[in-house]
Amino acid sequence: MNTLSRLLAPALLALSFSPGAHGRCPSAEAWAQAFHRDHAEFHSAARIGDLSRLTPRFAQLLQREWAYANGEVGHLDHDPWLGAQDGEMAAPPSFTLIGDDGHGVSVAMRYPFALDDQGPRTPHEVRLVLVRDAARCWQLDDLVTPRGDSLATLYATPEAPGR
Repeated sequence: MNTLSRLLAPALLALSFSPGAHGRCPSAEAWAQAFHRDHAEFHSAARIGDLSRLTPRFAQLLQREWAYANGEVGHLDHDPWLGAQDGEMAAPPSFTLIGDDGHGVSVAMRYPFALDDQGPRTPHEVRLVLVRDAARCWQLDDLVTPRGDSLATLYATPEAPGR
């Protein structure tokens, strides 16, 4: 073993056992970005995905919401990522760690929102509340819409207001 190999071996060994090594558990921001990219429709019963990316509590609330909505509008009448029924992200979102309470973290997904290509851009923020599970890495425990609605709180409500 040459000198360079002896110097690098401990660092490479430590890196191979770090939580982010080999894609086992990325940073909370990277996990949130991948979740949004790959599972943006998680809230739709018509697009049931891998519920292992959700905490058991949040998965149960989501399944309860699907049963409550029964193919119709449930507690939420807008896209939770947009905070609106219409419109779009006018630029790719950014992801920033904004809180860590020791039990979980909050990641802000920020982007400019526009109703159409020519419309004004307004800043929007979605908050993803993540909990770390040793077996599965990060799991989504709640999503707070740009309107400030907590999906976990809404989905736990027995009946939608005005229904």
